[in-house]
Formats: sequence, structure tokens, C-alpha cells
Amino acid sequence: MSTRATPLVLAILSNAAWAQAQPGGDGPSAATLEAVVVTARYREESLQRVPISISAITGDAIASGQVTTLQGLEFSVPNLVFGETGASAETFIGIRGIGDFSRNIGFDTRVGVYVDGVFAGQSLAVDQGLIDVQQVEVLRGPQGTLFGKNSSSGVIQIVSRRPVPGETSGEWRLRGGNLGTLGGSGTLNVPLGASAAARIAVVAQQQDGYIDNLYDGGQLMSNDHVFGRVRLLAQPSEALELDFTVDFRRQDNDTLFLEPDASYELAAGNPAAVLPFVVDQDAPLIDENNGWGTGLRLNYTLPAGFVLTSIAGYRSVDRRTGSDEDATRAFALHARYFEDDFNHFTGELRLASPGDARFRYVLGAFWFDQDARTDRIAALGPAWGGPPQGVDAATQHSRVDSRSWAAFANANYDLSERLTASAGLRYTEEDKDAVIYQVVFPGFGLAQLIDQSMSRSEGYATATANLQYQFNDDVSGYFTYASGYKGGGFNVDLVADAADLPFEEETVDSFEIGLKSSLLGGRLRLNLAAFHAEYDDYQVFQFRFNPASGTTTLLISNAAAVTTEGFELEGTALLGEGFSLDFGLGYNDAQFDDFPGGAIDGTTGLPLNVAGNQLPRAPEWTANLGGTWRFALGSAPTRLMVGYSYRSEQFFNPDNRENSRQGAYGLWSATLDCELSEHWSFSLYGRNLADEEYRTMRGISFLGVPFGLYGQPRTYGAEISFRH
Repeated sequence: MSTRATPLVLAILSNAAWAQAQPGGDGPSAATLEAVVVTARYREESLQRVPISISAITGDAIASGQVTTLQGLEFSVPNLVFGETGASAETFIGIRGIGDFSRNIGFDTRVGVYVDGVFAGQSLAVDQGLIDVQQVEVLRGPQGTLFGKNSSSGVIQIVSRRPVPGETSGEWRLRGGNLGTLGGSGTLNVPLGASAAARIAVVAQQQDGYIDNLYDGGQLMSNDHVFGRVRLLAQPSEALELDFTVDFRRQDNDTLFLEPDASYELAAGNPAAVLPFVVDQDAPLIDENNGWGTGLRLNYTLPAGFVLTSIAGYRSVDRRTGSDEDATRAFALHARYFEDDFNHFTGELRLASPGDARFRYVLGAFWFDQDARTDRIAALGPAWGGPPQGVDAATQHSRVDSRSWAAFANANYDLSERLTASAGLRYTEEDKDAVIYQVVFPGFGLAQLIDQSMSRSEGYATATANLQYQFNDDVSGYFTYASGYKGGGFNVDLVADAADLPFEEETVDSFEIGLKSSLLGGRLRLNLAAFHAEYDDYQVFQFRFNPASGTTTLLISNAAAVTTEGFELEGTALLGEGFSLDFGLGYNDAQFDDFPGGAIDGTTGLPLNVAGNQLPRAPEWTANLGGTWRFALGSAPTRLMVGYSYRSEQFFNPDNRENSRQGAYGLWSATLDCELSEHWSFSLYGRNLADEEYRTMRGISFLGVPFGLYGQPRTYGAEISFRH
């Protein structure tokens, strides 16, 4: 591991932290922590008994923190990072430095996101609305012998609240704040006879932008989204359960793709020079993401206690984005427009043995069929050698069809009362077909590709092995080996050379050792996991600038080797009557061991090996610390939650140059909840209270000029809720 010294501040708001500290029992004076139950292995188990590095975020923590999207949990979990390429319609997730930071529809995800057991698919679909959620579970490390789609760096499970037969209930929330924030949510549980029920949930929010545009006096970086879900549950018999879900999402934002740094703003004569939240641009911005999905799950309990589960799902997403890359009012440089859409079917069949047997196992089969399409347009002004205004410099129309099937098995055997051995195996076959049509204005520096057709097929096996030892009722340890595989694909983007179109598969071998403990009579929960993972032919998404042609392209290419190693430490403690503390610390040394051609020398134009560089969006340190104080305000039960989040230095491009660097930063947050009565409650909240300036994206644009995208400034507001 690296020994580089890094300033460290522990971090974040506990109510948006993992498994919020809640005393067991009915009041703040209870003596022990409430048990956290997870379903990572398709059985309800205590978090402390599962030999996997897991963070679990409760639905109460999510609701209290006014978190409405998955990305809002970023600062709650050690070694979890979200990213973007400038469009809020895209959400890229990284776990332990390994993520899906690509806008390319030909790129499979490394982090699998599941909503009530159904695979969500590509990055365009993963930022699900977190409304009426029971729990979110983050599993670190390769997962494939238990989950339908192979995931080489981790899995996020979103579990919504189950409908409750025989109960009519609901909750309604209304919030408002600065930046013109106005939002609300509602949930309703409706009985449908004695053994069936429906649960309806909707959340909507709009927020004005925080980037001033001098050109028209408006604001950019606005946010307007609506998420909804209907879940139906029926139990026609004791053995059979039917669970049907349909959801939708609509995002219509005004997201600024590229906010030039001061050096470029000055060069362009931009009056907004050196002002980080001001631009002066003329092109309209488009950032839309609309989609819907459905899932049907059938659970049938066989007479011997075996459970047969069938899952079928469908999801469709359409995304449109448009940007002004020069961020000026002149038609001098570059603008672009993208439209991506995909739809996929998934099917899964599992058989789980009785959970109380000495030998326990899960057998499964999985099917995935996806059709994806992209249309991309780039415009370059005449002053930069482009065509006359109104003529596109480059257009691309592409399609990628993907199909895969897999069989997997996972088994656990109790060698003794204290020692358990586990093993899993997965075999997958994948087929991909792509058609790319790219037309380029002469001199633009990209390749002419007319009906370029490509196909690839591959099959692979992955495995996992685990030993878990229960030292006593309160402490257990484990060791895990897991292999993973991520299929190859195609660069469905504006490319400079036909040779850049395909990229190959990657593989990973991961090792993890962990310790889980409940100490001080149940008043302290402390979990530690250390890991080491080696990736071969790692697929990396990068901006590659070529000084000879003056063009920058976005490519997925295979790094020769990558190593990531580190640890996660998570804990929850009861410090006294009404006081609790949550904390998490993640260390992650993620580096390229060898990457020839990972960058181009700006002077010679020759390729460089970026061995030893930090992986993009992989901060070495992530941390969170939050305190909760429960007290009575008059006769009203009240919670005050305060925390601080921290991210160390990170880079957004493999070359690790200064123009892709974000320095270390921290964010203060706070929430005050007050239960006014049995039905009414009121809360105040604040995020980034110190108004820290930080970038969520930085690098070199297609024209070789620097840019950066700033995170949200200070936000605050109030919320009132009604329960019945």
C-alpha cells in the first residue's frame, strides 16, 4: 500500500450514512444497537454474519437526509464514488477505485445495480429515484456467483418497501429551499383484499441552477426530476408470492457540460474570466433522461423448504444531451448533441435450499438481451477549420446489440459450529454486434466510417471461495478469493481511427480479509475489510489529445495492468443517553501498473506509459463521521445530526496532469428533525454548509482546452411531512 501522507478529516452526516445508528428498544435510553438485516445472499441475515464488505443505508436515513437519487449517497459509504461526464442524466459508479466512468453505450457496467432484484442495466438507468426505500445495500468486490449479471467491482441493491396487506397508510412530504428548490413526495399503501396490497410512491423536485450565464441572464445546472413506482404484492397461498413492480423516471435539466477554467476564459476574451460560477455562452443546453421499467418476481416455496424464484424484467431509457463546448457567445469553437436510447430484457431463475441446513446452496440461470442506439453530432466553427455555420463537422449513428446467458452456483457448508466454507462458480457466454456510421467534414481529424460492422463472442468462467470463522457470538473473521470478468466491446463514440473501435475483455483476481464485531455489550459495531485486486487488460475511458491533429477523442482502451488495494473501516457507537456516532474510513491505492499509450506527450506527440499513475476518480482516502443527538424539544422528540465528509486528491484522467486534478475537500452537512405530533413532523437541513468550491469533473476538451464542472454550492431548506 502507498505510504503517502494525506491530510485526513473524518466525515458526513449520519442520517445519510450507512445503517443509521438507532438504539434498540423504544427510546433513546436503550442500551444496544439495533441489528442490521441484509439480503445480500438472498436470505435475511444479520450484517455481522455475512462474510462480505457491505454497507447498508436505511430508508429512514435516506428520507431524513432528503436524498432522492442514488447519487445522493456518495458521501455515505467508504470507497464509493459517483461521477459524471457533465450530464446529470448519466451516473457513473466506482467501488474501490474501479468504476464505470464512460458515456459509451458499448461499455458494460462494472457495478451492478438491482432494483427489487431486477438488474437496472447501463449507467443511463442506474440513478433510480430513492423514494419509499426499505434499504440500500452496497457490496464491494467482484460479485457473480450470486447475482444475475456478472459485476467485477461490486453491487448496489435497492430494496423498496413491501406492500402490506390489510393496511391503509401513507406519508406526504413537502420541501423548499434556496436555489429555488421546491419538491415533494408521497407514498400510499392500499390493501387489495386479505392477501394482496399495492404501494404507490412518487417524488418530484425542481431546483434552479447555480451557474450564471451572462449571455441571457439565466442560470445553468438546474435540476428537474420526477420518479414514480407502483408495487403490487399478492400471496394467493402460503407457498406462492407474486411481486410486480413498474417504475418511471423523467429528468429535464439544464446541465452545463463544460465550464472553462480561467486560463481558457481569458484566452477567449470571456468576461466571466476567473469566476468559477459564471459563463457567457449562447448555445442552448439539453440534458434529458426519460425511462421506465417493470419487473415480475415469483417466489414458490416447495414442500421440503426449497424456494424457487423466477424474475423477469424490462427497462427502456432515452437520453438527450446538448452542449456548448466553448462556453462563449461566439460560434467559434465546438458544440455537440447526443441522443442515446436502449431497452433490455432480463430473466433469472433461482433455486435456494433451506436456510437452516448445514449445507446450503443457490443455483441460478440468467438471460440478458439489450438493444442500444446512439446518434452524435459535433459542430466546429469556421475559425477553427470547421465547416460553415449550420454544417455539422461530424455525425455518427451507431447500434450495439448485446446478448448473454449465464449459469451460476454458490454453496455454504458448516465444517463445524464455528467454521464455514463457501464456494461459487459462474459460466457466462456473450455475443455483441455493432454497426457504426460516421461522416466527418474534411480536416476535422476523425475517421470516415461507412457502415462499419463488427461482432464478437466470448465465454468465460469465474469463481469465488470463502472461509468464515466465528470466534465467539460477537466476533467473526473471513477470507475471500473472487475472480471477475468484464466483456469487451466497441468504442461507439466519435473516433479518430477505425483501429480504435474495438476493445478487449478484462479480468480481475480479488482477495479480501475481514473482521466483523459487536463490542461493549452491543453498544459498538465495528467492521473492517482489507482488499487487494489485480486487473489485467483493464478497460479505461480517457480523453486522448493528439497535438499533430489538434484533436481530442474519447476512447476506451485496455491498460496492461491495474492494482487496487486498501481497506474499509465502518462503525456505529452509542456514546451515552441519546448520543450515537457513525464513522467510516476508506483507503484505496488504485494505480496503473503498466499502461503504454495511456497519454500523449504534449511536446513530442509520442505515446507515454502512465504506469504508477492514480486511476481516474479514485481518491486515496474517503471518510465519513456523523453524530446524532436525540432529545426532547418541549414534548416533541427531536434529532440533531451533524457530519463532515472528506475526499482526498483525485484525478479525472489517466495522465494525472494538473488540468485533470481535484484537490482534497470536505463538506459539512446538518439536519434537525422534530416530531410535532403523531402525524406531523418538521425538519431543517443544510448541505455543503461551508460553501466549499470543488469540481466533479475536470480535464481537456475535444479542442485541447481545459474545462471543469463545479459541484453544488451551499444548499439549505425545510421540509414538513404528514403520516397517516
